[in-house]
Amino acid sequence: MVRISNFSMELVRADDKTQKFPEHIGPISDPVHYFEVEPDVEYFIKIRADTSFNSYVILHVDGEDLGYYPILSAATGQDCSSQYNGIFEISGGIQTMKALRFQRTKVRGSVANGKSGVINSPAMWTGQIKATFSEAIPFGLKARNMEFKSQWNPRGKVGATIGVDSLAQKKGVMSSEGNSVVLERTIMKGEVAQYYMKGRTLCTISAKYCCTPGLIANGILPRYTGPRDDYTHVSIDEDEVRVKRRKKEQVPRDCIDLTEE
Repeated sequence: MVRISNFSMELVRADDKTQKFPEHIGPISDPVHYFEVEPDVEYFIKIRADTSFNSYVILHVDGEDLGYYPILSAATGQDCSSQYNGIFEISGGIQTMKALRFQRTKVRGSVANGKSGVINSPAMWTGQIKATFSEAIPFGLKARNMEFKSQWNPRGKVGATIGVDSLAQKKGVMSSEGNSVVLERTIMKGEVAQYYMKGRTLCTISAKYCCTPGLIANGILPRYTGPRDDYTHVSIDEDEVRVKRRKKEQVPRDCIDLTEE
């Protein structure tokens, strides 16, 4: 959980929302929070506020606004207001919240064309999740929308394309739309709700995410320096990078060596 004052954000698995993704903190010189994630796993962004007033939240995934603005209610007694967020849609009055998904990136350019001998080997660059918390200012009752679709672009704006020199700017997963649904309800015709506008900004929580090789490339996890036998050799871009992994049953999943030749 990444927490600032009375606000927090974390990533949880869609199939079991009690399971959080492991978190790491960068060095003192750059104390950024990182979530260690896995390809092809669906997730929700859990946000939480422990305040005496309603909070207006703007969520960005890979630099793109999710297109809707959750309202966290004022805390009551021992209970804090929290929400699970993903892709919000309303179709024919049916309201759903779909999960996001960590999808493998695809290689383009010289790598995809086989210039360095590898086809469809993912680049390792780092994604970003950001939540901006503000005061929620009510401006009146209004009929609920019966149709809504987020314009969020799953390609994102964060990260780098194939061809950059630094492995720390590359990743193997990006966020896309998943299939799991955490919220589904029918909006009654003529149903009204209190609407809010954004007030004073209170804080912004930002964290990065990537797979284990990306954490190694970013200097968050140590490189594996064990024996160099029984590994697979992968070339990424025109810089030769050997990704060496022993058989699954022999070595923990974070034992990956990214060695620039």
